[in-house]
Amino acid sequence: AILLDYKKNKGIYMDKKKFFLPLLLFITLTFTVSCKQESQQSKTSIGISVIATHPALDSITNGIIDELKEQKLNVDTEIQNANGDMYNAITIANKFANDKKDISVGIATPTAIALANAIKDKPVVFSTVNNPIKVGLVDSLEKGKGNVTGLSDSIPIAEHLKIFHDIYPFKRLGLIYNGAERNSVDMAETVKSVCDSMNIELVRVTIQNSIDVRQAATSIAEKIDAFYVITDNTLVTGLSALIEVAQKSNLPIFSEDFLSAEKGGVLFTIGFDYYKAGRKTGQIVAEIINGKKPEDIPVMTMSSDESVILIDNNVAKVLNINIPDNILKDKKTKIIENEEQK
Repeated sequence: AILLDYKKNKGIYMDKKKFFLPLLLFITLTFTVSCKQESQQSKTSIGISVIATHPALDSITNGIIDELKEQKLNVDTEIQNANGDMYNAITIANKFANDKKDISVGIATPTAIALANAIKDKPVVFSTVNNPIKVGLVDSLEKGKGNVTGLSDSIPIAEHLKIFHDIYPFKRLGLIYNGAERNSVDMAETVKSVCDSMNIELVRVTIQNSIDVRQAATSIAEKIDAFYVITDNTLVTGLSALIEVAQKSNLPIFSEDFLSAEKGGVLFTIGFDYYKAGRKTGQIVAEIINGKKPEDIPVMTMSSDESVILIDNNVAKVLNINIPDNILKDKKTKIIENEEQK
């Protein structure tokens, strides 16, 4: 319409160009800024709080981001790492609350609890929390609780310990874990109960940070037949120290954490694929972005089909432990041999 009017009244426009040109420029700039602001406003701000740095947690984070990308959701993501410190986790939670993040995600139990305590008016999604009911995040797995829902990676400890024991019939099992991490404390109690039922002596020692792992492992090495690694973030971060002690003492390590064992040194691992856990967590976030309330979203879980077996055959040969053929030939089994994964 402006163009037609311009052709019809060209002389008038030329005479008044000092007025109309700035006006057109103003309209154009206003439209551009408005569109940009609308684009920014349509983004969903997501805060991801990670308790520490290690391969499993990194895989979860990557899985979340990839899932949101695949669903073509317009998000602005901020990732914060607590570096294994609960006080840092609380600080991050308060930051996300003050920043009014649209959705906050807590990877691992400490960060999830910190977020749930700090944020009551925006959705909170937990990821890979072993027992979300026991730590108070939800009341059941059937639905979320208020503004909180998420993913549980509850491990079938009794089933796995039986598999480990069938391979190497240990009588004394060593367990190292962070006594300040509720998820680890709960798992340790479950391990104790299962060991009691199997007539296995459980030798436990707690740590505060990853630099304590070597001393803790050395203190119990002569009292046990094998080490057992649960999904304790602090222990897994210091796993290399545990492997060194185990090798010097000719002790096998059985683990629930797959990714941290990929570099070798752990005899037998049954662990979930935590990238898939991240993708599942991303699906929950996507549901919320698309309008679903956390309280209406059931807690997701990991299934046995999403687990992987990893065997270090180099360790098995050194310790003269035979792994059954049915396990070696299982399609879910990966084997490390001569420092290569097959």
